[in-house]
Amino acid sequence: MKKYCLVLLFLSTLAFGQEKLIKMPIEGRQDDFAPVLENLVAPSAINLLLIPGGNAGTGEVVNGIPTSQNFLVRSRQDFQASGFNTFILFRPKSVAPGSMSFNYRIQQGHLEEIKALVNYISKNTSGPIWIVGTSMGTISAASAAINIDNPRVKGIVLTASVTRDAPGNLSSQSLGKIKLPVLMIHHETDQCFACVPSEAKELIHDFKSSPKKEFLMVGGGGPPSGDPCQNQHWHGFVGIENKVTKDISDWVKKNN
Repeated sequence: MKKYCLVLLFLSTLAFGQEKLIKMPIEGRQDDFAPVLENLVAPSAINLLLIPGGNAGTGEVVNGIPTSQNFLVRSRQDFQASGFNTFILFRPKSVAPGSMSFNYRIQQGHLEEIKALVNYISKNTSGPIWIVGTSMGTISAASAAINIDNPRVKGIVLTASVTRDAPGNLSSQSLGKIKLPVLMIHHETDQCFACVPSEAKELIHDFKSSPKKEFLMVGGGGPPSGDPCQNQHWHGFVGIENKVTKDISDWVKKNN
């Protein structure tokens, strides 16, 4: 009996704790799929559905693992070390890089992609689901919280939120309809033209139906480089990834 239990434990270890890139089918879209980078820590762990910004591409896939440097992608191991299952939703096969736009992220097609991953997580785990978006991914996360009704989804986290100059920016969405806990995190020196720190701070008040909401303004890190709207600048929390992921992890566990 003891030997049998050890075998089961070994098989369980193989099933959980290994990253893998899967091709997630999307209902009603024949021959289409969305790449999802999955890491299962434990079947009952809290699940983080992570939505990158930009064109949500995987970058070069090396040994089966995407090399995208998006904040959420490069920080996923911090979440895993904190005990979360992680599922990163990348751009579907049928969507060209240039089509993964601000506007696309509020359309029904994109909602179906997020819904498909929510359903996939629900079938393969027993823990709650939190949707986490960064930059343009905050448009996706907010839209999903408004339009997807699934009791397994327990809250959302919005980092480097899009506040202006884009279809679907948070200012234009019906944030008052969201009845989930909401955490917003922004860098105080974010220089992206569409993600203004002071505007992000004011938006937290628009989540009028949320039972718990909090805004965290963070600073420090660096050095920033490149485009102010990309992942290696303040906008991508460069140099303070560990702090931000800890803030998220602590808050989600506290409010789950």
